[in-house]
Formats: sequence, C-alpha cells, structure tokens
Amino acid sequence: MEIPQKIKDYIDSNRLPLPPIKDEDEPLQIDSLAIVRLVAFLETDCGIRIEDEELIAENFANLRKLGELIASKSEAVEAPAQPTAPAHPAFPSASSVQADTSPKKD
Repeated sequence: MEIPQKIKDYIDSNRLPLPPIKDEDEPLQIDSLAIVRLVAFLETDCGIRIEDEELIAENFANLRKLGELIASKSEAVEAPAQPTAPAHPAFPSASSVQADTSPKKD
C-alpha cells in the first residue's frame, strides 16, 4: 500500500536531522517515543486505530511495514461485518423489545 503523503511528511519532519525517506524499505530509524507520537498522529489526524498488540517495532521498521499495517486496517473496515450471535433468550435485545401501546385498564 502506498503511504499517504500526509503520513510521510509527518515521519520525515519528526526524523530531523535525518534526510527524508526515499526508499520504502529504508529503516525509519525512530525510537519508541517517536513511535508513540506517530501512533497518536495516525489515530487523531488520520483516523487509523492501532491496537496495543500491533505496537511492535516490526510494524514501524520501514514504510513498507507501516503501509502493510495501514492496509490491514482499511481491509478490516471494508470487510463485511460478521453476523453477531443471537441474544440470550432470557435477555432480549433492545431491538426485539416492543413497547406496550395497548390502553390501560384500571
């Protein structure tokens, strides 16, 4: 997946004094604090949620790996939702409960 320019610009500006990344397999050379900042940027500015178990150095090693992570996120969004399990019969879901609109008899 091609990394959006907005993300490339963010990474390049936060790697100073290193030169901009030219090759997607070039190591990003960012430390753990920079990864946390990058994740915050991805979540707040790009709407890409990174799960705790995805916070591993391998996913942030280079632009190719980061692109694969981002692509997996967009595939998850585009994938059809899996059917949910039916509600337990003793606990009906809110959509299956109907209000009683019959007139009250006193």
